[in-house]
Amino acid sequence: MNAILEKLALYWAYPFVRYALIVGVLIALCSSLLGVTLVLKRFSFIGDGLSHVAFGAMAIAAVLQITNKMPLVMVITILSAVLLLRTGQNTGDAAIAMISVGALAIGYLLMNIFSTSSNLSGDVCSTLFGSTSILTLSPVEVWLCVGMSVLVMAVFILFYNKIFAVTFDESFARAT
Repeated sequence: MNAILEKLALYWAYPFVRYALIVGVLIALCSSLLGVTLVLKRFSFIGDGLSHVAFGAMAIAAVLQITNKMPLVMVITILSAVLLLRTGQNTGDAAIAMISVGALAIGYLLMNIFSTSSNLSGDVCSTLFGSTSILTLSPVEVWLCVGMSVLVMAVFILFYNKIFAVTFDESFARAT
């Protein structure tokens, strides 16, 4: 048992391990809060669709040679999420599929046309999957994740009754 505790203490000495654990736990907490609601509203594929939108936004940022891609990717992804959620429950999965495939195609096309190297598949794979990005977080990115997580949890807690009502009976929620 002592050997395990010593090994954990050794790992905790590295800041990248602490950052990865903090961000991983916060993302898991926010995902669990929002995931149940999205599945019950039949938006189960929204995570997949928005990841493709984020890829398309990253390709646009790469073409525009924006060094800090996160603000552009975040804005485009959030706008797409709002657009998808405003379409209503009847078109949920179909709208997600259309936006997902369209954004992925635009991203791949832009990376093909404006390729920075002759290894297009390497560019696409590194953009899609990244490297060990959770292990290379900076303190600013960790604080951004903390802030966004607190915001998501606060909105969820403050509007829990409304979210619950809309999730289970949208017409009743409109009436009240």
